[in-house]
Amino acid sequence: MHPLWKDYPVIQKELNETKNMIYQNIFIRNKQVNEAAKHIFEASGKMVRPAYALLFSQLGSTSQPERARVMAGAIEIFHNATLLHDDIIDEGEIRRGTPTIQAAYGKKSAVYAGDFLLSVCFRITHPYRLEMDVQGILTRAMERVIGGELHQLDQSFNEEMTLRRYLTQIRGKTAELFALACYAGAMESGLPEKEQWISYRIGIQIGMAFQLMDDLLEYTQDEADWGKAMFQDLKNGIYTAPVLFSMKQEPTFFKEQFAKEVYTQEDLITIRNVLIETKGIESAFKMAERYTDKALKLIQQLPDGSSKQDIERLTKTLLQRSV
Repeated sequence: MHPLWKDYPVIQKELNETKNMIYQNIFIRNKQVNEAAKHIFEASGKMVRPAYALLFSQLGSTSQPERARVMAGAIEIFHNATLLHDDIIDEGEIRRGTPTIQAAYGKKSAVYAGDFLLSVCFRITHPYRLEMDVQGILTRAMERVIGGELHQLDQSFNEEMTLRRYLTQIRGKTAELFALACYAGAMESGLPEKEQWISYRIGIQIGMAFQLMDDLLEYTQDEADWGKAMFQDLKNGIYTAPVLFSMKQEPTFFKEQFAKEVYTQEDLITIRNVLIETKGIESAFKMAERYTDKALKLIQQLPDGSSKQDIERLTKTLLQRSV
């Protein structure tokens, strides 16, 4: 379990239970695909999305722990399924410090493993379909995340990329899943509809800040710490907030960089220095701060209690993370 959760013992326990439930539900007769599907959960990420779902499920009075874990687990499984497919599209070789599924097992196994995980989402939530619309939530998540990914695909290598298009992109591919995790948790806990939609709005703000932080950390961390290939987005023609802010100051420099088919180590060092000098990284962080502040203001409208305090504390922590 990620060290982030050592300060949240209740959620750490629930996340461990959720992870065990996920393992118990991943089985397919094809040995290689089965190993590939389980492999992505071995080098576990932070599990932030299921954590928010579990925290919001504790805000109301009618939560059922097993149901909450299934819902949180389905969100985590779906998220990891999208990562499998992302790595195939991006031809990524490293994720979370280990070889990606497509690098370790081949693209065919990675595709089938991702598809299989999507089916698991619906299988484990099926018993609860009459109690709450968790399958509807998953369907909407899939539509919106895929929409965001398609938007990113349409805009790849677009030298006229704008900040507005970028924000539309990350709302779909990242923020919507955070929003639906918070919303699903609030629904599972029995909060009134008004507070469910406040929870959804909180998730949007958190997700936007989270992706902004991810995008700027790609240009500030060492690969060994980051656990991913550095500058992967730039190499794939995905221009994120730090680059877009700096482009306004140095359009000619970035036009020259975008024209390159291969980046040398010297190129990458130069790009990083320009992002720092033109305050592209600083501007991206300030934008992440603004989204976090919006989330924190909305969190004040949630029912008082230890879960609300943990939601607030976690949201502040994510803005300060280094990886």
